[in-house]
Amino acid sequence: MKQKNLLNISIPFGIRCRCTIQKWVDWIFFPLLAPVIIFILKYVQKNRIKDLKKIRMLFKRIAGESKIPTLICANHLTKVDSIYIHHAFASLPFYWRHFRLFSWNIPAKENFWTKPLDRLVTYLGKCIPIVRTGTPEHHKEVLDTLRYLLARGELCTVFPEGGRSPDGRVNVQNVRYGVGTILNGLPDYRVLCVYMRAENQKEMSDLPPKGDTLYFDFKVITPQSIQTGRRAERDISRTIIEKIKEMEDLYFEKYKS
Repeated sequence: MKQKNLLNISIPFGIRCRCTIQKWVDWIFFPLLAPVIIFILKYVQKNRIKDLKKIRMLFKRIAGESKIPTLICANHLTKVDSIYIHHAFASLPFYWRHFRLFSWNIPAKENFWTKPLDRLVTYLGKCIPIVRTGTPEHHKEVLDTLRYLLARGELCTVFPEGGRSPDGRVNVQNVRYGVGTILNGLPDYRVLCVYMRAENQKEMSDLPPKGDTLYFDFKVITPQSIQTGRRAERDISRTIIEKIKEMEDLYFEKYKS
């Protein structure tokens, strides 16, 4: 019954075709583009992920075990957080073999759609740009597309705060209800809450500090609500952001106190 309900989640034929074509094009160019990105991350930026092997082992066990709709929700400090999340969760050969686990992202079109190279990299990076100041119809189309992709076993990444944290800390009052809109009504789902931070990160920036090691943690939750409609979306969104805030508090308690 649950699988039948998931398959009933649909979007216009044109958008389905666009997503399918983009996924295949991205997969074809993945072996050419991804190594360049990782080279920059590791040898130009000289960043590394703390406990990388352990994180990848847990991710493979959790994400690979089933096709339950899985939404990745993370704190947001830099413009390239999604790239570091990709790098933390799996190796390039693993993504090549299991491309559905290379998550879709929804970058702000205002930031990544101005230069031709940025547009190309964004397209090849499994991204669906969103115009933050766009119409309600545009936002609904993007959120419906994510629901459709989740229902078909694809992973998606969103940032519940809607933008980067100006003071470098998670603001539970700033949560956007779009994440609840995506999940509310799905018959079954789970959320991977991610907290990531470079050890010398003080506030939001374009990139993590050069040479820094990034702390990375994630927890699996299934936020629910007894409410319906917008109240349910609010409850789900607040549960997620409060979990990420809890993870942040744990980080500062362990490493900064």
